[in-house]
Amino acid sequence: MAAQSDTRPPGARPIPGPPAKPVVGNLLDLPSGRTIQTIVDLAARYGPMMHLTMLGQDLFVASGLEMFDDLCDETRFAKFVARPQKVMGTALPTRGLFTADSDDPLWKSAHEILLPAFSQRSIQGYHPMMVDIAEQLLLKWERLNPGEAVDVTADMTRLTLDTIALCGFGYRFNSFYRDTAHPFVQAMRTMLDESQAQLRIPGPVDRLRTRAHRRFAAAIELMTDTVQAIIDERRTSGEAGQDLLGRMLDGVDKAGLSLPDRDIVSQCITFLVAGHETTSGLLSFAVHYLTKNPAVAARAQAEVDEVLGTDLSVAPTAAQVGKLTYVPQILEETLRLWPTAPAFFRRPLEDTSVGGYEFRAGTPIMALSTALHRRPEIWGPDAAQFDPDHFDPARRSDIPPNAYKPFGTGARACIGRQFALQEAILVLAMVLQRFDLVDHAGYQLKIKESITIKPDGLTITLRPRGGRTTGQTPRAAATPVTTPQTRPAPVPPADRHGTPLLVLFGSNLGAAEDLATRIARDGTDRGWATTLAPLDDRVGAVRMGEASPSRADLPTEGAVVVVTASYNGMPPDNAAGFCDWLRGDTASAAGVR
Repeated sequence: MAAQSDTRPPGARPIPGPPAKPVVGNLLDLPSGRTIQTIVDLAARYGPMMHLTMLGQDLFVASGLEMFDDLCDETRFAKFVARPQKVMGTALPTRGLFTADSDDPLWKSAHEILLPAFSQRSIQGYHPMMVDIAEQLLLKWERLNPGEAVDVTADMTRLTLDTIALCGFGYRFNSFYRDTAHPFVQAMRTMLDESQAQLRIPGPVDRLRTRAHRRFAAAIELMTDTVQAIIDERRTSGEAGQDLLGRMLDGVDKAGLSLPDRDIVSQCITFLVAGHETTSGLLSFAVHYLTKNPAVAARAQAEVDEVLGTDLSVAPTAAQVGKLTYVPQILEETLRLWPTAPAFFRRPLEDTSVGGYEFRAGTPIMALSTALHRRPEIWGPDAAQFDPDHFDPARRSDIPPNAYKPFGTGARACIGRQFALQEAILVLAMVLQRFDLVDHAGYQLKIKESITIKPDGLTITLRPRGGRTTGQTPRAAATPVTTPQTRPAPVPPADRHGTPLLVLFGSNLGAAEDLATRIARDGTDRGWATTLAPLDDRVGAVRMGEASPSRADLPTEGAVVVVTASYNGMPPDNAAGFCDWLRGDTASAAGVR
């Protein structure tokens, strides 16, 4: 970050903020360990755009919806890599997805290669491994003595680290079978703590911290060596596999390029860090809120019993997890109040304004999701209160598009968010199926800040729920283990009406194309004359030979069905032309049904 003369044009609209002291600026206003929480408090006092300084560097903090609407515009803004991420990325052999600049060719290549690993198909394939690790947590908790306290954050950290390691790399840290943390975990903690510590230390002082730098370097070396050994073992096995590591070893990007080993090492470490820190915080916060809101916990338990059943010997299926609705609302509400990645940084690509405040190109701006998510003008007078009904299906359409950003935004949003949510829904449901959660110590929420945030010192006790069975299945789960797909009986040829049905899809990873194919197949079975095609086949220069056609090649006879995915608002490759056409001033679909 640079001095304000470099970040804002002369005569720019002043930005409010607390008065700064010489040299240190507002550094002393932001106590160590409470930096994010204090910035949230200051944003509530000074408004939706705030100016701070730290050691001569500007920090602009946006927390209003108008500002987020600007910052989330992918045509005007891109990710800015903040200092803690930069420290991590610089120390690794290459910058991982989490720490790379958007114009880094290795980021683009890795993103293209890894994206299929987070498709709906792939996440369903990880489900048995997620259950495996969740059952290890539950077994530990079931064996506790009555009234014995559980360190929630510690156990959730074990759970999520072991899950991403097993699902992503086929590696078992076996955290629930160890008396002490795995050396990799200790090294990772050293890396995270040092990356955060350097945020508050002037460069000349930091260069004198030789002992801290040696510890940091040793931690990086241990993690790098551990991951390289996992890679070597996988290569020796002769089976690359279909997990994250397998895709990096065998995959190529759209240009046909593969990832070098040094980048695979960095990506693995990045996923192990980001893939467990955020999800463990989410689950820990959720447990805290459930202990403080027994009516919410009871409603969630009723849903879990209805969907999963009461036989604890029957593992939940992916289909069952997908039937849960209130448990996901609990997690979404938890992320609203405490997004475990509490802010992200953006930079304008050109001189522009953010919510009416002018900035020069390249100026880093903090998008403070934690404060945005508590704005009463968006979430109502109870914005500061935990209430999963903020995400009731009937109210979702009232939430503005950029009002909820727990995973970042745009192409640089968290690539693994669906993995994280699937894991969190599964684990929370299995916990609620078995236990009542008891706030035995009257815990008051205290936040531990590092690169992410988590509850600090959260302990609970567990009370096994009554009415549970093992191996008897007295009440069938709402969704059976296997659900046969039924198709309508084909219409006899003499009765086919032959009405045209055009089914168009936009899909990179196959899920939307699968759904479109099923619709087309069912349409044929019901007597329609169906055609299946990518969206771009029907619009734009691909088909029309025009730069900006007013009409797409869409029939006015019969019906048109469009099935498309999106990636953080960006169209799939085979729907980009269609989206360009939709944005055009002359686009028309008159007469299309």
